[in-house]
Amino acid sequence: MKKIKFIAVFLIITSISFAQKIQEKKGKILFDKVEIANIDDSIRDQYVFSTLSGEKKLIVNYKSLTADKTTFYQWLEISSPDGKQKTEIPYEVLVTSFDAKRITAHLLFAKYNIFDSKGINDNAIVELFATTRESLSDKYGKIVASAHLDAEEQKKKIQDVRSRYNPQIQNDKSITFYINGKLTIVGRLNANPYIVGNGSATYAYVIDLDGIQVASLTSTSDFNKYKIETYNGNNYDFVSKSVYSHTNTTFLNEFICDLVSRGYMLGHQAKTEQNKLLQAKVDLAKERSTNVYKKPGFLVDEDGKKYDGIISINFQMLDINQTGQVLPEETADKFGKMVSIVYKNEKNQERTKSFKANSGAYFCVKENGTETFYYGMGVKGEAMKKLQNISNFSFDNSYFYKLLVKEDKIMLLQDPVETEKYVLKIATESKGQMIDRRETENLSDSLSEYLKACQNLANDIKNNQFDLKIEDNLKTIVTEYQNCK
Repeated sequence: MKKIKFIAVFLIITSISFAQKIQEKKGKILFDKVEIANIDDSIRDQYVFSTLSGEKKLIVNYKSLTADKTTFYQWLEISSPDGKQKTEIPYEVLVTSFDAKRITAHLLFAKYNIFDSKGINDNAIVELFATTRESLSDKYGKIVASAHLDAEEQKKKIQDVRSRYNPQIQNDKSITFYINGKLTIVGRLNANPYIVGNGSATYAYVIDLDGIQVASLTSTSDFNKYKIETYNGNNYDFVSKSVYSHTNTTFLNEFICDLVSRGYMLGHQAKTEQNKLLQAKVDLAKERSTNVYKKPGFLVDEDGKKYDGIISINFQMLDINQTGQVLPEETADKFGKMVSIVYKNEKNQERTKSFKANSGAYFCVKENGTETFYYGMGVKGEAMKKLQNISNFSFDNSYFYKLLVKEDKIMLLQDPVETEKYVLKIATESKGQMIDRRETENLSDSLSEYLKACQNLANDIKNNQFDLKIEDNLKTIVTEYQNCK
């Protein structure tokens, strides 16, 4: 902090020092109160700098363009006396003065070294013209031209709004339109009294029929410019010839017409658009999720009965706001526990059935020419998930898992959401063995015990010959267990 203060003080002292060195008096440029050059301002907005002997060195023309009532651009066009060399620089006020000649001279000295104790620096002039710079006249010209076109277009939009809807602010501050010849209330204006000397403050609020704040109006440091903040974040500046007052109907009506011309129609528009945005977020979240929404397939229940139909299951929460959280952290995890299928019965009547993961059912989803199977089961391991469920009075820890490899004796499955989790399920056990987030050393004892029917494989696992975090190693275990004699 001390260093920052020192730099600020240094810059102030340096600026004052420069200002003292360069002065302008009666057509002369003074360096430390000694005359070093001439300045001629006989032509408006033009300054001709010459040596004391009268040799012209630089011709500087002040340029400016106005975009609107509060926005304008200034720059200097600098040329050699013969007009063959030209460049443009920003007009910067680096000294406290109301004298444009002094401001210009100080700028040329402080930033471009045009003057020194001997007079006009020819080397600095060469460097000034040799440096490649953007054309400020082109840059600002395009900006201002675009601003003028936008302003004209905005005027046309406002005129169209007035003729089509005739927006009015009634005595009770209701905002009305004429729609199909009928006076219709579309919102309300809340306007607070202007407080003198209050600085930047929010004075007016536009509320629609659903109570949504569509827009607010805040004063700025510019006398005629106001900041408009809208519910959808498309904020903009509102410039008016009139001045805000909660009783100035001219200003308020102009504000409302301008707001409507920008597409804010009040009524129920905001809620409708918010619902559309929410639905778009939901659709995207569905697309990104592992959930199954109305996909063709079949389901086989614990008795072997097959149902052909349309399958749906939620494996995760919808991450609408893309937070990354797709499973509950505090409450019980009930996702991936229940699958439903819409099918036709023997009478060709549509029916819907749901099956829990602990029912012994499995199902297949058919999509893009592929079949993906899911088996429901409880698992050994994953203590944290079970503790989370029990603490929320949920005692069913069975879930549907995605099948990766299936053999007669053993299957390898994967958690559809937490894909780093795998399950090995042997035919002789009702539960699978979860390969959860524990390290291999902590999992090896549990898995070797689970696969003890194949002793050699179990010993290799117990001796940590398999990294259980690698899917290919788990597939190798499946193959060796299937082929175990």
